[in-house]
Amino acid sequence: MRKYLLPKDGIFYKANLHCHSTHSDGKLTVEQLKEVYKKEGYSVVAFSDHNVLIPHMDLCDEEFLPITSIEIDVSDNTVPWPKNATYHINFFSKDPYADKFIELERIYNADVINDIIRRAKERGFIAQYNHPRWSLQTACDFLPLEGLFAFEVYNTGCEVDMMNGWGEYEYETYVMSGKRCGCVATDDNHNSQELKSPKSDSFKGFTMIKAKELSYDSVMNALEDLDFYASTGPVIHELYVEDNTVYIETSPCSCILLRTDSRISKSTREESDVLTKHAFSLDFNYEYIRFECSDIFGNKALTRAYFKDEIQ
Repeated sequence: MRKYLLPKDGIFYKANLHCHSTHSDGKLTVEQLKEVYKKEGYSVVAFSDHNVLIPHMDLCDEEFLPITSIEIDVSDNTVPWPKNATYHINFFSKDPYADKFIELERIYNADVINDIIRRAKERGFIAQYNHPRWSLQTACDFLPLEGLFAFEVYNTGCEVDMMNGWGEYEYETYVMSGKRCGCVATDDNHNSQELKSPKSDSFKGFTMIKAKELSYDSVMNALEDLDFYASTGPVIHELYVEDNTVYIETSPCSCILLRTDSRISKSTREESDVLTKHAFSLDFNYEYIRFECSDIFGNKALTRAYFKDEIQ
């Protein structure tokens, strides 16, 4: 029996799930951001301005969906900036017209953050953990977190500014502990540089969401169901398991890598981007599997960890 890990039905929508506008410290208005992101093929943008929740449903059209969101920060104020660690978490509202977030205490403590996530969930928000390396956080900070739907494995702004935008190792650490959540690649764009500049923080990290349609409820349901993957370039067309074999189909890549919770991994490699599909036998013991698909330029598509009980 065939089991689809990425849903068979629906449409992939390209999304930026971390974006800043002139409502906080971004340089472009939400209207300008809609224009430039639509031009680059994006269908979904989460306007996650710092500590302010503003719905932008007036920007919605048949080809573009704004997600009502907010990025909150809770920092360790016992250490002066810029050496202090900080939690940055995006919250996405299931109510597109929400304009108030919960009251919160900015105490740097994982239990406090978990309480924020729990109370926000009760109010109809889902939580995404952002840029662990820029935040100067270690496993001691993020492993205790509960209730996340997504973990940033790539952040364009951090990569452009400091070359520390990747968080795939931290994500691996998180899921290896038994936690389950999806992985996203985002821009976290503030647009202080020209869009064509090598230092531009736009259009380099994206999340592909498989949803039934481009509607608010459908996209939010897909996010809650973890029907998405992260990328900085390659795309994944299909992913399913049949007869204890996992099948993947991608855009042209030079490496398709199957990772697990152990030292066991499987891959196929070429010297150029000629790989588009492969099958891997699951003839070994594992707790989860996940994929990284790379092109010759080092761009990667990363799936979430799929656990054994989801596969068998």
